[in-house]
Order: sequence, then C-alpha cells, then structure tokens
Amino acid sequence: MKRLLVFFPLAFLLSWYGWLLQIAHVTKEGGINPLGPVAAAFIVAGVFDRWAGIKRLLARIFRWRMGWGILAFVLLVPISINGISLIINLMMGAPVPSRAQFAAWPELLPSFAFIFLFIGMGEEPGWRGYALPWLQKKFSPVMASLLLGVIWAAWHIPLFGVEFTGATIPAFLVSIIPASVILAWMFNRSGESALAAALFHATVNTVGGRYVFRMFEGADQLRLWWIYAMLWLVLGVVIATASKGRLGFSETKAAAARARDGELAELPLAR
Repeated sequence: MKRLLVFFPLAFLLSWYGWLLQIAHVTKEGGINPLGPVAAAFIVAGVFDRWAGIKRLLARIFRWRMGWGILAFVLLVPISINGISLIINLMMGAPVPSRAQFAAWPELLPSFAFIFLFIGMGEEPGWRGYALPWLQKKFSPVMASLLLGVIWAAWHIPLFGVEFTGATIPAFLVSIIPASVILAWMFNRSGESALAAALFHATVNTVGGRYVFRMFEGADQLRLWWIYAMLWLVLGVVIATASKGRLGFSETKAAAARARDGELAELPLAR
C-alpha cells in the first residue's frame, strides 16, 4: 500500500496544479490536467520497482488482446446507456432534439480521438492500470473498486461548478461510483488491459458529454443526468451480483498476469 500512499497524492498534485495556482491567485485560469494519473503511475512504478514496474505498466497499457466480447461491451454499453437515457428523457417530456443536433454525430470521431488520447489514456493507466491491481491485493474486488471510485470522484473536484453544475454534481457522483465497479470488471475480464478501460472511458465521454447531453439544457438536462446515473447504478449492481463480488477477478489469472509482466507479489491476494 505504500506505493498507493505516494501515487494518489502525486496523481492529484500533477492534475490539480493549475487549479491550485488559480486558487492562490497565481494564475487566472485553472482546470485539471487529465495526464496527471498516468504520469504519477510511471513515476511511482519507476521509483518503487524500477524497470520491472515500468515494463508491467506498459504491458497493461498496450494489452490490446481483450476479446471480441469485451470490445463489444466497451463500445456498445456507453452508446446503449446514453441512447436509453435519451429515449426515457423524451418519454418524460423533454423536447425532441433538432435534426441538426442529431446530425452532429460525425463530429464525434475527432472528439473521440482527442478524448481517448488525453483523457482515457491520461486517467485509466493510472486508476485501473496501476492503482486497481494493488488495491485488489489488499481488498476484495468490489471494495477495491468502490474505494477507487470515491478517490476518482474526488479527483474531479476542480470541475465542480465548471463542467458539472451544482445541480448535476449529485447525479454525477451517483454515476461514477458504479462506473468504477464496471471498469474494474472490464479490466479484470480483459486480462488487465488498461487500454480497454481507456477505450470505454473515451466512448462514455464522447457519446455522452459531446453528443447526447448537449441536446438538452436546464431541467431537461438535469433529468437526463439522473436517468443516466440510475442506469449506471443498475448495471453496476447487476455486474457485481452476477460476478458474486469477484468482478471477473481470478487469483489464477492474476498470478499468470504477474508472471507474464514480471510483477513481484509483495502482498497477499484478497480472498
């Protein structure tokens, strides 16, 4: 756990420095650097485990053999959840988006590329690729994913009131915790692929933030947020229940992954 006691504060610092400088009135603009988690992961891996740690992290980042089932889940689930949220919102009285809004979908391709490279690959190699495996050595998979979800949610604090308005923050928090559970399941089932998690993260942000959520505003968007959050919560509970709390985690597969990547098993696996 000593690695994570260094990793988490460093990930926050490398992400929040602009926001902290803004609070201190050093700069006028703040924000959050999504590359902080991956930078912190490489630093901590290098300091504690030298080349073996960096090699292990790189292996997880570029593990592209995830299986067609996981790839379908990565791409189709975010699209489905956003699509169902849209339909339910319309059924509950939201105005039908214009043809121009629906026709804006080609703009998602360059948006996806940017989000994948700078947000998906900036965050997921740190959260799932580095922190989650260590947490799962100490805690059960569900507990590890919930703890990581709380930390992940707190990491977004600089965006509260900016990207997430006061009214939508509770719904965002409700959605991100089960999303952490789902991402943990996906990471474990894909053979510890941070790439799969990054693709999923990018698809969620692109389809939701850059398309569906932009179709509504005010009370209609807030309603959409809560529908969206409830769908993520239901899916998270279903996956946790169906996997009997293991979230696709297998001690045998984890040991094989450690042997493959040269990981040193310093801590006993949670049972």
